[in-house]
Amino acid sequence: MWRLMFGKIDPVQCAKVTAGCVWPVERNGRRESRATDWFSYHETWADAHAAMLAKAEQDMYDARRKFERAQGEYDRIKGIKAPLGHSGGGLT
Repeated sequence: MWRLMFGKIDPVQCAKVTAGCVWPVERNGRRESRATDWFSYHETWADAHAAMLAKAEQDMYDARRKFERAQGEYDRIKGIKAPLGHSGGGLT
């Protein structure tokens, strides 16, 4: 099996593998889920690489959307004008 964790792909020997769990030898045969928020196990290096690439693409998409929202909010705020008769000073 291949473990994808923290942006790295490492080979991992497993005593047992099912569709949802693995039993890595290095963990003394303790069961782990095949996929969590922190790591995932894959049958091949290519599968692990594809998962890593898909996550990077999603991260870029999310960052672009966040930037676009922030830019829109900046432009909206920049375009706000003071009410007529007010120069932006204190209340009169």
